Amino acid sequence: MRTKFGISTVCYLIRDNKVLFLQFKKKWGNVYCPPGGKAEANESPTECIIREYKEETGLELINPRLKGISYWNYMDSEYGVIFVYVANEYNGELLADSEEGNIEWINIKDIPNLKQFDMNTKFTKEVFEDGIFEGSFKLDEKDMVENYNIIKI
Repeated sequence: MRTKFGISTVCYLIRDNKVLFLQFKKKWGNVYCPPGGKAEANESPTECIIREYKEETGLELINPRLKGISYWNYMDSEYGVIFVYVANEYNGELLADSEEGNIEWINIKDIPNLKQFDMNTKFTKEVFEDGIFEGSFKLDEKDMVENYNIIKI
């Protein structure tokens, strides 16, 4: 069996105790997720998050900082890594709407109540704590977390 591997990125852009999120329109059942996406060939994770953020939101991230790394395994046939960034500064004007979905600032205290990917619900709190985290996640056929481990590095 051939396995698939992918590198993805997300960035929690924080401003005034709020984080910019996308609520997907078409894919993944209208879940909320910080903007980001898949790396292209020969693109570093940092280059990827800057490009993807601009494409999805119209904003150019300034100095995104690596906050965590999330390794996932889906049904023992697909594997991937998500580089999780945080940023506090940006240039540009926020798009009124994205092709991906609705863009909205969400209060940090309301994030646990959002419909998110199951894996994201497990690591999101780490984004707002000190240090860098590393997580490993095994996902089932419905993208639900079967088991996971998160450590500070």
